[in-house]
Amino acid sequence: MIALTTIGYSYACLNGGIRINCHETNCDIEFISVTATDNEQEKYVAEVYAQKTSDGRTINVYITNGYPCYEAYINYTIKNTGNYPIHFDNLTITNPNPEALEITTTNHTCTYLQPCATVNGSTTVHILQEAEECHTYTFQIKIGVSCEPDCYPHTIGFWKHQFQTALCKIRGRQHIPSATLEQYLDQINTTSQIFEFTGTRKQKFQQALNILDLPRRPSMEARLRAQLLALWLNYVAGYTEGYTLEGMTAQQIIQGSENALLNHQTSQYEYWKDLCDDFNNLG
Repeated sequence: MIALTTIGYSYACLNGGIRINCHETNCDIEFISVTATDNEQEKYVAEVYAQKTSDGRTINVYITNGYPCYEAYINYTIKNTGNYPIHFDNLTITNPNPEALEITTTNHTCTYLQPCATVNGSTTVHILQEAEECHTYTFQIKIGVSCEPDCYPHTIGFWKHQFQTALCKIRGRQHIPSATLEQYLDQINTTSQIFEFTGTRKQKFQQALNILDLPRRPSMEARLRAQLLALWLNYVAGYTEGYTLEGMTAQQIIQGSENALLNHQTSQYEYWKDLCDDFNNLG
């Protein structure tokens, strides 16, 4: 479900523990299990202790008597206990003692978790040469999550807003993270015969926004392309599943629209534009 990668983090001086922070009141997520082990085989000098709090949102972690080259491993399972899909927005380690602790962890960024689903993660703590003797160290991992938008088709305005906020052209909440938006465009690249997004992430986003953000008096072809791209985005995001319009699925409308554009069937542009538009407004 996720790619396990080791990444770098910025540090801040906060109390110890691992914490999940949910930004939406209708989202609910918690740690349902946690274990702590280390690399000691014979010394048995250092100790690592990890325990989740009663609300399941925090794992308090303590390492005592750690010495250089000592490693501790915190393994945990996170469960979506709410009724909506949850998206991991960011991951931040707070480490009051970066001179003594080197911390790496599973990267949950751009991971979606459906209701009742679980995901495993692990954190490795390496004691550095600068660590003090007979000292207790603590650290914290904070996972930011948000509810995934409800799984229904979204309008062209919704998708335009995502790219505008991602490009910092307007202020507002970006519901879909930039990495996920880029994945959507890359998926469209692999199948669409009309759209191709290339270059850096920023360049891809600008190309998409240029299509979605219509001028004051757009041609019918431009209007079709804009609604078609919005439908493509709904399709690759999974928002069209279970929906039909006039007996057609989103995939069938996409194919019909692309055929009309490829074959320059100008008399059919408005027909397919209206179908794409209506499907995007089914939600």
